[in-house]
Amino acid sequence: MAMEKHFIQEGVIRSEIENFLKKELSRTGFSSVSIQKTPTATRIILYIEKPPLVIGKKGKRINRLTKILTEKYGIDNPTIDVQRVEKPTLDPNIVARRIAVALERGINRRRIAYKALRAIMLSGARGAEIVLSGKIVGKGGRSRVEKYSEGYMKKAGDSLRLVNKGSTQANLKAGVIGVTVKLVRPGVRFPDQITVLEGMPNIPPIPSVLEEKKVEKKKKPRKPKASGEKEKKPEIPAEAAVEQPAQQPQQPEVKSLEETAAPASGIQET
Repeated sequence: MAMEKHFIQEGVIRSEIENFLKKELSRTGFSSVSIQKTPTATRIILYIEKPPLVIGKKGKRINRLTKILTEKYGIDNPTIDVQRVEKPTLDPNIVARRIAVALERGINRRRIAYKALRAIMLSGARGAEIVLSGKIVGKGGRSRVEKYSEGYMKKAGDSLRLVNKGSTQANLKAGVIGVTVKLVRPGVRFPDQITVLEGMPNIPPIPSVLEEKKVEKKKKPRKPKASGEKEKKPEIPAEAAVEQPAQQPQQPEVKSLEETAAPASGIQET
């Protein structure tokens, strides 16, 4: 039980650190954080859209973050590494945060969603989906869900591991609106995709086991006999010989006496 509690406590600390950094660095384009423990130090990698805002003037802000992580969360010798996100429009967490900020400013939700979809698809993504849930209409309205999608998107199965997902919240006067962004990065190949190559030779189909057995059952062709050998006549069974009556030879027709006694000449007697 002691080991299980240790792992659970580590997971809780990681989630608390991630939530703290997300709130602290929300204006810098925070994407995600990776924590790697080594024997000498704990390496914390931050993926940020604007790294200079995290470092601060003469490194003051990053030193303050290091001090908070050491004192509040008990991390031994933390080293913070800031890395820049090359394409922010292909990061679901950054896109979701941009949509949430725009909603808090009072911009129309449909305009924001379609603009974000267009930016994602122009960056080369294969597909994208934006989900807004909550009191979208305004004060006094019922909560609802709106989806805006474009391109190719997977909904279920093992292929969901290839879909990147990010979510955040927008705090409005009417209530809280949840923002979820899903996108498929360019170059992602799903297992169910099949490409047909043109110009390939027609390969005959491989015969099945049943067809091979049928071919074996067929009689082999007879070999041609050498010259001088007599062909054997097919044997007729005894039953067939008894049933079929023997054919009698045809006898010549016998003419009558009158026909034989007629004179050969054409003179008639008077």
